[in-house]
Amino acid sequence: MIIGNWKMNTLRADALALANAVMEMEYLDSTRVGICPPALWIDPITRIVKDSSILVGAQDCLGDRAGAHTGCINAAMVCDAGCSMVILGHSERRARFGETSEKLLNTVAAVLETGMFPLVCVGETKKQRESGKAFDVVAGQLRPLLTSGLDLGGIVIAYEPVWAIGTGLSASRKDIEEMHATVREVINRNDTLVLYGGSVSPESADDVFNAEGVSGALVGGASLNVSKFAAIVAAWERK
Repeated sequence: MIIGNWKMNTLRADALALANAVMEMEYLDSTRVGICPPALWIDPITRIVKDSSILVGAQDCLGDRAGAHTGCINAAMVCDAGCSMVILGHSERRARFGETSEKLLNTVAAVLETGMFPLVCVGETKKQRESGKAFDVVAGQLRPLLTSGLDLGGIVIAYEPVWAIGTGLSASRKDIEEMHATVREVINRNDTLVLYGGSVSPESADDVFNAEGVSGALVGGASLNVSKFAAIVAAWERK
């Protein structure tokens, strides 16, 4: 699974042009390719890709039902717009809006209830890694899911070291393998997809994808360039 997170980028014309370019990419049927545009562009983009296998997702939503939540969208709205997934708990939202795994449980449940899958992000800061707390931090971000009583069969995890997001840095193959092993040990499910994110690029993709336990990637900046995004998908398929 290779998912592009466009974050707060693209105006309408740019978004539609990029979606059309992604439609032209060639990849194997066994590779699940998806894009997560800004919420404003979800509807026109789902119309563009409707006859393809490309997944479309939202970058966030609330678990609340319809009501007095000015400026927000909920899981049912996202699903009704044609999405297959929602990114939840991205480190940028954890840092800026104080999102925690505990606070996200209601949203995880709501996303699962619609039939979409939540792509839950976990990861440590540079300070936490340097102090030797990386594994405890990531395990702590995962444990609320395990004690929630939710059926986690439809969940996808993305390990994104915070210090690698948008910095051009990528974790070493050893770091990736060790953390993905930790994630799998905590989740304790053989069928859970665990993606890697954090400045994934055509240059780093081969090393990332050859790391044991990696099920694909959550791609940030490189997903805004279809040539780079296609090169990452190709790297996955030749691993």
